[in-house]
Amino acid sequence: MTVSPKRALIIGGGIAGPVLALFLKRYGFDVQVFEALSGPSGTGGGIGLASNGMNVLAAAGVVEQVRDVSVTADDWAFENQHGKLLACWPARDPARYGQPSVMITRAALHRVVVDRAEEQGIPVHYSKRLVRIDDRPSRPIVAHFEDGSTAEGDFIVGADGIRSLVRQSVMPEAPKPVYTGMMSPGGFSPCIGDVSYGARSNQQTHFIFGQKGFFGYFNVVTSEGPRTCWWSTASAPLDSKERITTKAELQQRLLALHGDWAHPIPQLLQSAEVILNVPIHDVPDLPHWSVNRTVLIGDAAHAVAPHSGQGASMALEDAMFLAKLLRESNGTSFEKVFAIFEQQRRPRTDKVIALGRRYARQKENMSALAYWVQQQMTRVFVPLESKKQEWLLGYKIE
Repeated sequence: MTVSPKRALIIGGGIAGPVLALFLKRYGFDVQVFEALSGPSGTGGGIGLASNGMNVLAAAGVVEQVRDVSVTADDWAFENQHGKLLACWPARDPARYGQPSVMITRAALHRVVVDRAEEQGIPVHYSKRLVRIDDRPSRPIVAHFEDGSTAEGDFIVGADGIRSLVRQSVMPEAPKPVYTGMMSPGGFSPCIGDVSYGARSNQQTHFIFGQKGFFGYFNVVTSEGPRTCWWSTASAPLDSKERITTKAELQQRLLALHGDWAHPIPQLLQSAEVILNVPIHDVPDLPHWSVNRTVLIGDAAHAVAPHSGQGASMALEDAMFLAKLLRESNGTSFEKVFAIFEQQRRPRTDKVIALGRRYARQKENMSALAYWVQQQMTRVFVPLESKKQEWLLGYKIE
């Protein structure tokens, strides 16, 4: 007797959703991806993909395509606002970590994974905004969409981000995202200095800690050519997102904060072509990541603030780990598989979330004395920390 493949409905077509689909397709599942947007996203800023995230992409069979549109992070430079180098952290070590860390635009990464999913015959449906999930015993689970259409499957995975509609549907009483008190505007500017690099070039990533905020920048390859991607992080009232609405207003605010910092920060702000204003939200710990035959992954389950640089990598790890458990389930119920997934993944994601929150405290407004102490600690502890990162960067799912 022929056994029909298990049907997976993945809600969220960003990065983790299509990668999960690639693994499940390989393992014999019937997979469909549903995305609320009208098409592949061409917007967003730049992101860093650490070695642990790149190791997942290698297992998914797309790492070479990703490297073809990204820049290798050679090392991470920690500096103060006056341009003084405090410490340097090697960003790649194949023997320890596996794949190199890279810097890439979110749009380029999204295009790679969606293209690969479609090449593998995985349907990616757009303009499918979830409105509710029906999960009744002994019946297929059903996803209902705003356009009136439905989809039936054996289980649903919510990979739809921090404001997850899947989470809202199955956990209406779950904690909502909470503003952390920090804004993180960022953008793209013409490169200052050497612009001869391209994809796979080795570049340095800069982390600049100031007394009243933080600034970071790195080079990326965009559809318009080489650009410097940058971002700022500082405490700000949430209403500043609504009050500051134009590029000129954002530029003025950023120059007031960083205008007297060392080169090239003022120049990057003055020459910015695009500026996005992003409030940083956190999701309080959810009591559980699944309800019956629906499970959450990535930011839908455990929003990782950007301070750790691990948001995308944690979501990718979730995707591969969940697919592995489903492949090995041998008739175990989806409810049990999802409980095991949470039990085994939560300690790691909790540790990374705590790390990000610790890093966030280093970007807050501080006194002159506290800022001096922070610089001395950076000089001492960053080199020590860089030698103890196998748990984070070298993590691989076997």
